[in-house]
Amino acid sequence: MKILVVGARRSGVFASILGKLHGFEVFLTEKAENSEVRSFEPLLKKYNIPYEIGKHSFEKFSNFDLAVLSPGIPMSAPIVKDLESKGIKIIGELEFANMFSPNTKIIAITGTNGKSTTTALTGHIFKLFNQNTVVGGNLGTPYSELLLENPNPEYAVLETSCFQLETIEQYHPEVSVFLNFTEDHLDRYTSMEDYLKAKKRIFINQTESDFAILNYDDEVVKNLSKEIKPQVYYFSLKESIESGAFLKDNKIYFREDKFSKPKEIIEKEEIPLLGLHNVQNTLASILCSIVMGVPVEVIRDGIRTFKGLPHRLEFVREVNGVIFINDSKSTTPDSTIKALESFNQKVILIAGGSSKNNDFTQLAKMFRDKVKFLILLGQTAHQLKEASTKADFHDFAIVGSLKEAITFARNIAKAGDIVLLSPACASFDMFRDFEDRGEQFKEIVSEL
Repeated sequence: MKILVVGARRSGVFASILGKLHGFEVFLTEKAENSEVRSFEPLLKKYNIPYEIGKHSFEKFSNFDLAVLSPGIPMSAPIVKDLESKGIKIIGELEFANMFSPNTKIIAITGTNGKSTTTALTGHIFKLFNQNTVVGGNLGTPYSELLLENPNPEYAVLETSCFQLETIEQYHPEVSVFLNFTEDHLDRYTSMEDYLKAKKRIFINQTESDFAILNYDDEVVKNLSKEIKPQVYYFSLKESIESGAFLKDNKIYFREDKFSKPKEIIEKEEIPLLGLHNVQNTLASILCSIVMGVPVEVIRDGIRTFKGLPHRLEFVREVNGVIFINDSKSTTPDSTIKALESFNQKVILIAGGSSKNNDFTQLAKMFRDKVKFLILLGQTAHQLKEASTKADFHDFAIVGSLKEAITFARNIAKAGDIVLLSPACASFDMFRDFEDRGEQFKEIVSEL
């Protein structure tokens, strides 16, 4: 079988290696040419995988049996249209990896915000329960790479993005989680309806014997229960729900159904993560674990010992009484709203980045109550400035670089202040990705 892998970043490279090791004839094509792409060349040579970088040789693509797309490549891309016109079957890297692990029980986690933390926490709990668990997906380590390290896991806890869901066929989670739904990726989708349609594909192969974990407090997500087959459990910060997990009197409870008595799982104070949104993420993790038979003692232990992820409200250091927090992963206005809600005091906020056609109106409305001073940078600085002015918030400055932003913040901060990098935007105007932005933030702060 001849396989064309499109995209030579991590997902594409490890899909190529997985295909090669399973005896397929593989060719890898990548239109871009940069240091990140070139960094994978030694690996491709090690596995003797033919490839091209800096172009797509369309004329060579007629005789492939299957094309495997990396998640960053939209279905509207010229290469996809070309492959479709040649009648070549197209799937994504996640679907391709899934072909090689038919017996693995999958816990798939999607939503606009919180996917990575929920995946990491759920994975941490499952690893305590059963060591034969892999954790990743959209969260850093592609499923193809996980299966190279462990070809036959019992459980796979996978962050599953809308881009990956566009190209699934057989991908079948035993448990699907839909955390929330807010505006995002309008640079890729023509409307919010299109974006939701992609997200909802997480349920398409589920049956009545599977489980869906839904956010009761999110109207769009809650209403999905009317159109899906799996058994539904809800999580809520606001309601003592009949079937699911909820927060009440600073304790988390689980209730099987309306005839059951709620069972206390853990106190809110025992969750080491900052912010109510992380209580929501914890509720979702608890439900994933309970429906798959993980004992409550293991769940508690997992929550208490979870360290959180880099670039998500990550404490960096304290300098002369000023605390610096790295929340570079907040690439949408909604995730920055949640970050601001995590603090009981006003913060000095560093925000701005590349545009995903987001609306900053709701975020800007929070500035008067939650922000002491706003430091803006990147492509969206003027958009954010405009939104701030409309919301009658005028304590802001525009700077030219992250280093300048941090220096400015340090100069205006007093002991007891918090300086928060939470950009509300993607990073591609000035950085390789949100990790690069977060690492640079940490590096600059460490030198203060």
